[in-house]
Amino acid sequence: MGLFKKKTNETKCKECGMELHDPERLERHMKKAHSRPSQKSFDERGGGGGMW
Repeated sequence: MGLFKKKTNETKCKECGMELHDPERLERHMKKAHSRPSQKSFDERGGGGGMW
């Protein structure tokens, strides 16, 4: 019947491989962890790194 089978394809993050319990948690994780621009893109712009 498969009632207690783990659904890994719906709850595993494609970006980092993190497994979550719930598809809703996966959606929240994707927004928080993977929606920000990477630090690399800031470093490529240059500018010395300071605000002033």
